[in-house]
Amino acid sequence: MNKWEVSRRDLLKSLGVGGACLPFLSASRTSYAQGGDAPKRMIVHLQTEGYRKENWLPPAGPLNTLPSSLQPLEEFKNDLIVMGNLTNPKFPGCQRWAHGSYGGIFTGGPVDPNSGNGKEYWEPTVPSLDQIVATEIQKANPQITQKTLAFGIGAGNTGRYPGSNRCFWAGAKQSITPETDPYKVYSSIFAGRPMTGAGGAMPDPAADKLRIERKSLLDFVGKDLERFKARLGQEDKMLIDGHLESVRQLERKLGAEIKDGGNCGGLFSGDPAKPVAITTANTPMLWTLQMQLIVMALKCDVTRVGTTQVGDSTGGAIIFDFVPGVPREGNGYQRFRDWHDLGHRPVRPGPDGDDKSRVDKWTMGKFAELLGYLKKTPDAGGGTMLDSTVVLWGNHMEDGSSHGAQAMPWIIAGKSKGYFKTGVSIPTPNRAINGPMMEIATAMGVKLDHFNDPALGKPMPELRA
Repeated sequence: MNKWEVSRRDLLKSLGVGGACLPFLSASRTSYAQGGDAPKRMIVHLQTEGYRKENWLPPAGPLNTLPSSLQPLEEFKNDLIVMGNLTNPKFPGCQRWAHGSYGGIFTGGPVDPNSGNGKEYWEPTVPSLDQIVATEIQKANPQITQKTLAFGIGAGNTGRYPGSNRCFWAGAKQSITPETDPYKVYSSIFAGRPMTGAGGAMPDPAADKLRIERKSLLDFVGKDLERFKARLGQEDKMLIDGHLESVRQLERKLGAEIKDGGNCGGLFSGDPAKPVAITTANTPMLWTLQMQLIVMALKCDVTRVGTTQVGDSTGGAIIFDFVPGVPREGNGYQRFRDWHDLGHRPVRPGPDGDDKSRVDKWTMGKFAELLGYLKKTPDAGGGTMLDSTVVLWGNHMEDGSSHGAQAMPWIIAGKSKGYFKTGVSIPTPNRAINGPMMEIATAMGVKLDHFNDPALGKPMPELRA
């Protein structure tokens, strides 16, 4: 490979764009070149209303036959650690009313007793896992432009209390606002427009004009890209071509018209200048686009930490009639078959009425989709992104019908370059959520004695390879 030195900022300036050039900049940075190694990345995801454990939690030991709700993950079972009974001791509310545990689920530390409504939805006073890890990463890698990339579907814009719709925090009173519009994030990443705040994006008229004219941002800088490629070896050229094709594919998806197929209940409003409708009916497509953007942003080294939150603390923001077999009308608790209605009334009368397990299985299918994107994306060093990424798939409740807060279902996916011992189910009774987060932070290179609580945040060596 040709040896050369180039200023990242000067190259971006000369090309006239920002993030569109990041795919090959990431491949060419010195930190990648040494030993052909890839950096470690992390994704943290939250859902609400728990799972039907009888159809979800496998027996302790090696993952063999997966329960029905986990069957979409069959291809990836050797990449999983399933934990079904984690406790949340720092949640101060009623242990059978876990709505209020939403805000502090990824902190596992003290909360502000004067926040929320005085009975639940307390706000944490310490940073969440994503922010702890991302802060250390950015200290060591100042070239990373985005500390974290935060997405939300049916989350972030509902409820009166931050603790009811925010689960990622930089510290006390510093909640991370998730972005619900993938187009805004796309403009920020691939048109060089800086992000504002934690998850928002400024409008970019130039990028909007390109999309309206159906022009590719890559075509816009095509000659510069070709000149740049000429300076690289054959291996890096192939890597660049793969990245650019991924960008073009995403542009084609984002450029396609999304039809408004349902009522968002007034919880979201789309930007009329952009061809996207942020509605509950479009949840499957929005979720897919957001996962694709996170994987691309991680691959392009825009960030090394991505987060998503699907559903708020009440579970009332998404109606699941887009899942085959699930009706639109509720089952006696809420008007519509949203997560809250599914939680309290999981089974309808009749032989095929277990809608909650049906939705649990569908969401595991989305998890499988994310793992598929990671596994299909080649990475530096000859592996895939799943080899270097750890994904925490969490929930803040045990089971929607019990609303318990002390036996929560979590999954770790990915070995993080061999750190985790995957392919197993670990019962984790009486183990606090702090333990897995301590191990994830350690796997990501963060040096801690404990995670947000001296007594609870001790290591869990049983998770390590």
